[in-house]
Order: sequence, then structure tokens, then C-alpha cells
Amino acid sequence: MSNANSTHYGPAAKLLHWLVASMIVLQFVLAKMADNAGDADSPLRQLALLANHKSVGITILALAVVRIAWRIRNRPPALPTTMPKWQVTASHASHWSLYFLLFAMPISGWLMSSASAYSVSWFNLLQLPDFVSPNPELKDVFEEIHETLAKLLLLVAGIHVGAAIKHAIVDKDGVLQRMVSTVSVALGLVILVLGVTWLGAAGQGSGESASSAEAGTSTDIAVPANAALVSSELPLWQIDYATSYIRFIGDQAGAEFEGTWQAWSAELRFAADNLGASNINVTVDATSAETQDDDRDVTLSDPEWFDSFDFPEAYFRASRFSKIDVGNFVADGQLIIKNLATPTQLRFAVRADGNRRTLAGTAQLDRLQLGVGTGEWEDTDWVGKDVSVEVYVEAIVAD
Repeated sequence: MSNANSTHYGPAAKLLHWLVASMIVLQFVLAKMADNAGDADSPLRQLALLANHKSVGITILALAVVRIAWRIRNRPPALPTTMPKWQVTASHASHWSLYFLLFAMPISGWLMSSASAYSVSWFNLLQLPDFVSPNPELKDVFEEIHETLAKLLLLVAGIHVGAAIKHAIVDKDGVLQRMVSTVSVALGLVILVLGVTWLGAAGQGSGESASSAEAGTSTDIAVPANAALVSSELPLWQIDYATSYIRFIGDQAGAEFEGTWQAWSAELRFAADNLGASNINVTVDATSAETQDDDRDVTLSDPEWFDSFDFPEAYFRASRFSKIDVGNFVADGQLIIKNLATPTQLRFAVRADGNRRTLAGTAQLDRLQLGVGTGEWEDTDWVGKDVSVEVYVEAIVAD
């Protein structure tokens, strides 16, 4: 343990201090840049900047844990005996206030992100667990707390910096020098400059991109909204829409998000012993995506995504089926989005219990091949190109 009579902090304490200080400044810069990106109507850049802001916040939280652990095992050097008692008390209060804020700020942001249905990932490498379920009311509460804590952090940090300058220029009692070393300060400045340069450039189109035309798997066709089904003598499944769903799972800034299509209909005629007469025709209301975040839902209707104003419906149609094994099948069909038809496989299982049927299936999609997420959204660093679709249907089939 450090000697309380020492006049300087150790190298580890100095390094942690200046690393955290530089990252706090970086946090405010990234937050301001994200606000500017929102004002400039650049949603991908705003998403990328906020994702980096969250990653830096998690890093600060981890360093705060290390800093507290170090502080517990290493007593700080004693303050000068010439300091008035009220200044000693104020110094201790400001230090512990800063420690509190180093924990409270990232945790409140983490809570806000969880409540917003935006899971936090650490630099797109590690998805962190959600503290709470998506909840718009809680999101607003945590956002207010986070912003209030940010203002408080600015105030306390300002007082802390001002006091350090006073000790260096007016008192000349060596208090500032206790925490200063050329290496630690230089490293903090390097981290700040690199952070602003590298993390601040996020979302400017440097990632992988491809267009649906380049993918070469979609065909431009005209799709009548009331297109007829393939003729079949098989009975129509009477679907229970209350228990059935179409769900999609994507990747955003290194973290999974989930959505469902709230409005869809299907005409489904399927029999395991008569695959030649079976067919599936699904129509999805492209305006009905729900991901538990209003901003993301609105974005999915934009022209770069589903363009639901001009193309209010999407379709999946299949009349070619093959059997994998007992109860498991593959449907070779077409997924039609914005009048682009893309060959798509649906792997599914069918279970029968009397006249009741369940169908559970999955399809793995490449959104770029589908022409979904064009323009700046083709940058797959921030929105993954792979999307998983899960289908579950419960129905009654008449004899």
C-alpha cells in the first residue's frame, strides 16, 4: 500500500486519472457530434457516433472500477498541512462526487439504452446484457437522469480543474504536481486526439457496401397487390393471427435487435403428402414494423429501407417444396420487396395434432440483396447485412 506521507500519486493512479479525464472530454465531444449529425439529418452517422459514445462510457465504467479498487488498496498522499480545513473537506467531497458520477453516468446511459430497445455493444465486439426491458416511459426517465448527471459532471469537473489551477498558480503548494507526469498527461492527450479523429469519423461510409444491383440476385418485376394463388385443391389453413407471428432479428452497432410485423396475412395450403399441390402466399404491411423504438420504426418506412409509401406491401410466395426429413421441409420461393423479387428459401417444420397445425420456420436474408438499407445505410459496419426471419403459424385445417 502507498504511504500516506508520500507527496505524489503512483504511476498507476496518474495513468488512470488522465485516461479517464481524456475519455470524459471525448464523451462530450462525441455527444455534441451526434447532436450535429441529427440536425444534419444523417441518421447513420448519428447512430455510429452514439454507439461509440456508449462504448467509451462502458470503458470509463470499467476504468472507474479499477480506479476504486486501486484507491482501496493504496492510500492517496496526504494533502498539504497548510490547506484550510474547509478546503480539505471540499477536496474530499469533489473527489467522491467525481467517483460517484463516473459510475452513475455510464450506468444511467446503459439503462436508457436498454429501455430504448438499443442494446449496448462495446465497440461492436461484445454485446452487453440489458438491465431493463424496452419501456418508453422508463427511457424518458433515464434520459433525463443521464442529461442531469452530465450537467452535474461538467460542474464538478469544472470546480475540480479550477481548484487544481488555483493550487498551482496561487497557492503553489504542489497539489497539482502530485497527479502530473509527462507520460500520463501525454497519453491522455493522445487518447483524446485519436478518439476524436477515429471515433468521430464513424458513419462516414467507410464500411463495406454493396447495392442490390451489384448483388445480382434480385429481379425487377411488377407485382399486382391481388396476385392470384397457384390453383390447389388442398384446404386453406385457418390461421390464428393472435398466436402467430413473423419476427425479424438484425444487427445494429454490434448488438442484436428484434422486430415483428404487426399486420400481415397468409393464404397457406400445405400437406406433407402432397407437396406438388401445396403453396404459400404471404402479404406483409410494410408500414407495420415494430421494434419497440419509434425512431427506428419510422426509419424502416423510409425510401432507403422499405419505402412503404410507394410500396406499402411486401410478399413471399412459394409453390416448390422439398422434404428434408419427417416433418421438416424447404420452401423455394420469392421474397418481393419494392417490386424486387429475390429467390428465398424458408426452412420449416410442420406438426399436426388432429385438425390443428403448427408451422415454425426460418429464413436467412441478406438485406443488401433485397435492396433494403440503401445509400449511407449500405455501410455494414453499423447495420449488419444479415437478417434472420422467424415465422410461426398456428392454424386449423378442415377435413
